[in-house]
This record gives sequence, C-alpha cells and structure tokens, in this order.
Amino acid sequence: MMKKIISIEKVSNGFIVTNGNLKRVYDSSPLEFELDQIHKMLYNSKDGDSHTIVIEVDPPVFTSQDNDSIELCGLLWDKDNISVGGTEKDGHHYFTWTEAMEAAQKQGKRLPTADEWEDLCDLGSTWDEKLKGRWFGGNHNTDHKGSIFLPACGHYDEGGAYMDRCGFYWSSSIWLVTYGGSQTDILSFDPDDSNVYHDDVSRRFPVRCVRDIAK
Repeated sequence: MMKKIISIEKVSNGFIVTNGNLKRVYDSSPLEFELDQIHKMLYNSKDGDSHTIVIEVDPPVFTSQDNDSIELCGLLWDKDNISVGGTEKDGHHYFTWTEAMEAAQKQGKRLPTADEWEDLCDLGSTWDEKLKGRWFGGNHNTDHKGSIFLPACGHYDEGGAYMDRCGFYWSSSIWLVTYGGSQTDILSFDPDDSNVYHDDVSRRFPVRCVRDIAK
C-alpha cells in the first residue's frame, strides 16, 4: 500500500496538519491512530514552540475524509452527525453538552459557536418534508448543491427520544452559568424557522462538528 507523508506542526494555539495539498487546523491532537511517542513529543513542547514532525503512515489518517465535509461560512462542516458514543436511540446519537465537546475533540474537530450557527442560518434554509429536516446554504431550496442537511432528531431524555419534527444542535458557546447548572446556546429549527437560543447543558441533543480551514 502506498505510504502518505503527513506533516504535523505544533503552534501556540494547536496543531497544523498538512496532508498532501490539504492543510487543517486543530485545537488538540488530530491523530486517532496509535502514535504515543509522537503525542508525547508534541505535548511536551513548550507553549509557543513551533516545529514540524514529519511521519510516514498508511492511509487513511483522519477519522473523516474530505468528501465527508462541505465548506460553508469559512468552515468545513461535517455532512453527518456524530454516529458513535452518547446515548443511541433509533439510529440517532444524543449527547449532553460535556459529552458533545469531548466527542468532537476526539475526532480532532469542534462544535460550532453560536455565531457560526447564526451565520449558517443567515445563508437561508428549507424544510424537507420527506427527509424530516432542513437544508442550509447553497441551493437549499432547489437541487441542494452546496447545501448541508440537518435531520430533525429532536432530543432524548430518560423516557426515550422525542423527534416531533424539531432539530436541536449544540454550540460550544456557554450562555449562562448559574448556581447548580449552566446553559449554552443551541441551534433550534422546525418546519417553519431556524434560530439560535439557549438550553441547559444536561439536555441530550445530536452533534454536528466543524473544522477550521488553515489560512
């Protein structure tokens, strides 16, 4: 099998990974395979260090290939929700906010911020009655070219999953911290509209991840 050269550069705010002609920025280690020694070398570097380690590995390297994402609003959005971990019900996976943050990080990705969800909403969206969800961006109201689909998976509680033609997706933005609990901004949509508001971090919603694009 052909080997692939992967360049990993540690910078002050995370890692830059060069995979052929593609560059990606990660807040934490982007590698999901066993490279314990390289992990130690990277993490033991002092803050502000900038150096590159070049390794030779068998592809695939990343947990998601580039054809599994789409560029919108200056970000790479996953085309699908996270499908491992959390609480599974009827083929959907639901996470508390803490679980969602950890699940995204394990994939070398992150949750969208509240502002990034709003930017996505500003691109326009269309409800899909057949698929039960909304298309955002691109040709959302015609052939869906350049669009991203978010299914209306509802939420999950101890009684089970409640879909009811509504979609809820976590952001990384903490909205309010109160005694005994916290709330964060989320994307919410139904057949009529989409918007960003807040909910308790203990709720269980599906997760859609994004990646930053290296400048």
